[in-house]
Amino acid sequence: MKRIDLKEWQDIGELPEFRDNPFLPIHDISPEAKKYIQITDISSKGIRIKATNYVGIIPLNERYLLTVSPKAPVEDFLYLIYRARGRKVSIKELKKVVKVGKEKIRDFPNVFHILLHVLLTELEKIRSFGFLKKARYTVRHGAVVKGKILVKETLKHWISGDKTKITCSFFELSKDVLENRAIKFTLWILLELYSATLSKEIRDDLFKKYKWFNDVSLPLEMDFVNDIEDIILHQRLPSSRSYYYDILELCLFFITHSTIEFKSAREVKIKSFVVDMNNVFELYIYNVLKESIQHPFIVKREPKITLFNDVDEYIIKPDYVIMDKKNSEVLVVADAKYKERPTTDDFQQLITYIERFNAKLGLLICPSWKESNEVKQYDFKGKKIYVYKISLNNFEKSEKDLQNFIQSCLSIKSMKTVFVCSPFQGKQENI
Repeated sequence: MKRIDLKEWQDIGELPEFRDNPFLPIHDISPEAKKYIQITDISSKGIRIKATNYVGIIPLNERYLLTVSPKAPVEDFLYLIYRARGRKVSIKELKKVVKVGKEKIRDFPNVFHILLHVLLTELEKIRSFGFLKKARYTVRHGAVVKGKILVKETLKHWISGDKTKITCSFFELSKDVLENRAIKFTLWILLELYSATLSKEIRDDLFKKYKWFNDVSLPLEMDFVNDIEDIILHQRLPSSRSYYYDILELCLFFITHSTIEFKSAREVKIKSFVVDMNNVFELYIYNVLKESIQHPFIVKREPKITLFNDVDEYIIKPDYVIMDKKNSEVLVVADAKYKERPTTDDFQQLITYIERFNAKLGLLICPSWKESNEVKQYDFKGKKIYVYKISLNNFEKSEKDLQNFIQSCLSIKSMKTVFVCSPFQGKQENI
């Protein structure tokens, strides 16, 4: 299978080997693949494709495999992933992990291999600090007495003629627990489905770590995902095993972003492994906003409201609203768009949100790969709309600036007054 490597929003014609003839010599691709790419042209020579906001591994057909890498540097992408899932990490530490990964893995083409390396690195902590184990009630039959003798069950053995067998019950520490089963399932998925895309070194490392879990049951269904998410959310593990949180986060990431048809432990059909960067960006911004909002204000994600009064058929929901908790007044309606430039439709959508929520201010947040954040101000019927481009080059400074921007919005008693964009040079326009 031939691999084609693109970056987000990159056209195949930008690759040197396709510059003179930007067409793949195929005329059909899988229905699944069409969800994640853009077909920009069709001719007798084949199809021309362009990557979108989905990154990962996308099989186009039996002959071609498309890999789409994030536009951001590897360590920045990992930072976005972790922050989107509500975990704080250090860019410096991520740079170290990525550096080691590039030294160990010759073929480091895409987000899948990046995350795989991080998972293998995190799993080493289990070997260093130990497996998570929990007390489990066990019943055992044999000649050795351990724990409490179960008289009724033992008498049954004796009556049947086997007077050497004793049934006992006791509690013992076992690593055959939900968390370890989830990890084993993830390793099995990676070995079973992605071996063809991995180097021998990585396959061997995966298999070695899979064998660590020989005495752990392999789940027959994927019904453990919600339980694992609950364990992470409510921090239910002992502090001595806190390193399991990052491992489980990565396991969930592989499982939930692998588009698979799961029928049994022996019958799985892989389709693709994709990460929707628009969704990652929305969750990332939500977590940054949450940290800047203080009492009496609160931020809500995807609140619902009817588009028309007294008509429940049509529902709209912005990405976030910031409201006064005391009187439930919506002050700011915000949308995150993973694009460098918002469209007219994006503005119309935000204006609709402002009108229906009767908000004082609208905010469109987009990514930027420039050195600093940028903000533009627009006026609409006496209300303010801001396009805020947050730089993904310096997360610490960018997040602090965005938080200061939000705080300055909320600190104004009357939001009908003209807003001064501190600490930015805002540009005002009318729409």
